[in-house]
Amino acid sequence: MTDTLERAAFNEVEAPLEQLKQQMDEPPVKRSGGFIAWFTFLLLIVLFSGLAAGAYYWAWPQWQSLQQQSAFLVQEQQRLNEQSSQLQDSRLQLQQEQKQQLSELEQRFLAKQQSLIQQNQVQIQSLSQKLLEQDSAPPRHWILAEVEYLLQMAGQKVWLEQDFATAIALLASADEKLAFLNDPSLLLVRQAIAEDTQQLSALTKPDTTKAHIALGQLRKVVMGLALKQYIVEKEQVIEPSSDIKNWRNSLNYYWQKSWSSLIKVRSSMPEDYFSLTSEQELMLRVSLNQQLLLAELALIQKQPQVYQAALIQAQEQLTTYFNLENEQVRKVSQELGVLSAFDFTPVTIKALSGLHQLQQYQQQLAGGAL
Repeated sequence: MTDTLERAAFNEVEAPLEQLKQQMDEPPVKRSGGFIAWFTFLLLIVLFSGLAAGAYYWAWPQWQSLQQQSAFLVQEQQRLNEQSSQLQDSRLQLQQEQKQQLSELEQRFLAKQQSLIQQNQVQIQSLSQKLLEQDSAPPRHWILAEVEYLLQMAGQKVWLEQDFATAIALLASADEKLAFLNDPSLLLVRQAIAEDTQQLSALTKPDTTKAHIALGQLRKVVMGLALKQYIVEKEQVIEPSSDIKNWRNSLNYYWQKSWSSLIKVRSSMPEDYFSLTSEQELMLRVSLNQQLLLAELALIQKQPQVYQAALIQAQEQLTTYFNLENEQVRKVSQELGVLSAFDFTPVTIKALSGLHQLQQYQQQLAGGAL
């Protein structure tokens, strides 16, 4: 079967070749119409020539235009390539400059950082040295620090609490510590402390506590003081006899008896105004108590003018409305006179110079050490 297929394929290939050979072996046959063939051939030549000429006259300018455009495009391409090359060179140059600037900035930053590190190291070493000096400082430095603290406390006692005795004791303690150092350079400081001690010793602080206690006791007594009261004394008129000869006395008697209860003419006296009700008596005592309370508040707030005015008003009320013949009223009046003479005006104090002199001395020591 395989052979049959091979023969069939061979015959199909060889059949066209055999036909071509037979056609070549046959003699040529003369065909009619040779003139027509030549005429057709010439016509085709003329037609092709016209087409060629038309194509030449029409396509040649187009081709030249295309050549010019191609040349222009080539030039533009070259120009763009040159610009691209220049831009590339500029970009590379800019990158190099940026890298150089960045490198310079990094160098400056590193130099600045190194400088700061060195400065910090120097400061750390200086602080460490100071700490070592303080740890190993001689007693002199500690004594000066204690003296400064004592002088500061003395100033606070003087200006904030008006406690002169405690301030003098603090100044004495500070002077003792300076005397222990036995340093002639501290002479000015000790002299300033001595002047401050002398100034404070000459001052006397009024005992306001005693005045507070006295005013409080008076306010307790005021509510029971005796007020002035006017008592009408009845005149005793002798009844006349029934004798007709005494008609004048009888008329006078009955006149006095009838009209004396209605109208009594006499000169006015201060006692006439003190026929008071119980409510009015209470108001007078409360008013006197308020004046004493006002004086006590002025004493607390250190207002001498208000204190004096309140006590003067209280003395006037006591003299006007209360019975001065009463022993308790007289004692209250005397106590008010003593309290009115009490002067608690703040004393004038110059600034303490001991602390300032010591600070100047310490600044001189620090300047010399530097």
